[in-house]
Amino acid sequence: MLTFRATEVKHPSFWQGGIAYAICHDDEPIGRVDIPGKSLTDGETRIELRGRAYGSRVQITGKAHWTYVPSRWAMRSDGRDLHAALWESGKTWLTEPDDATQPLRLRRSTFGGLFALERAADRTVLGEIRWLKPRLLPTPIPRGVGLETGLILPETLAVFLLWLVVQDDCSNAD
Repeated sequence: MLTFRATEVKHPSFWQGGIAYAICHDDEPIGRVDIPGKSLTDGETRIELRGRAYGSRVQITGKAHWTYVPSRWAMRSDGRDLHAALWESGKTWLTEPDDATQPLRLRRSTFGGLFALERAADRTVLGEIRWLKPRLLPTPIPRGVGLETGLILPETLAVFLLWLVVQDDCSNAD
């Protein structure tokens, strides 16, 4: 199971908070996600995965005075979009298809912090993303989020889907 676990921010600042997550595969750290605090730029995030660095950002595509402001969420590598998703509504994202994957829909449930991962064409549920509760005993484990699916996804796509959830949570906490 691929999970993000809250961890310490590398360069904390009094003026601008941030959130960081350790990326773990079966409880083994394989990377890190650093989400800076509120800034004037689009939501830019740095993702490190198995020694490679990726840039991710939320690009606002609509006008601010609209009730619903559409946005495009993208993970970039070597100057090109590796994965991207469009924010369909306050509850759903639709990934853009590429050579290796079909379009997927990530749908937030009304209660419980659960996200269903669906095939976009027929809404077949392929997996879920859920928030993992922190615990203190027997060993402390910080708050996190995990992806469970029977579908074999490229690791970068799985990290991208988890980033959508934590970036959205960070944006809603402001």
